[in-house]
Amino acid sequence: MRKHTPWGAVQHHEVLAPGIISYSTAGHGGIWLDATHRKQLEDVPNWLNTPEWWEEDCDWAVPFIMFKDEIQAHGTAFNFNENLSAAWRTIEFNHKDFFKRMAA
Repeated sequence: MRKHTPWGAVQHHEVLAPGIISYSTAGHGGIWLDATHRKQLEDVPNWLNTPEWWEEDCDWAVPFIMFKDEIQAHGTAFNFNENLSAAWRTIEFNHKDFFKRMAA
């Protein structure tokens, strides 16, 4: 597991699925993706301009929806169905092109 994120030192992490890890720091956090998962989101812009890190306010929803089946199958995501609903609302407002692609 990583000890540092773009937002600072790691205080907590949760493996949502292999290669998809949620990290929290004292001030912020987000989702980290391994190289295999990054390749599938290289064309989706995010706040940090990298497919490796997806910040917790607006960007987390992209990998959560893209890899929802893996995350659900792994079974460690807190309130999966509620978070999935929130993710759909989040991408509708913050990642309109991705929302159109996924809702089609």
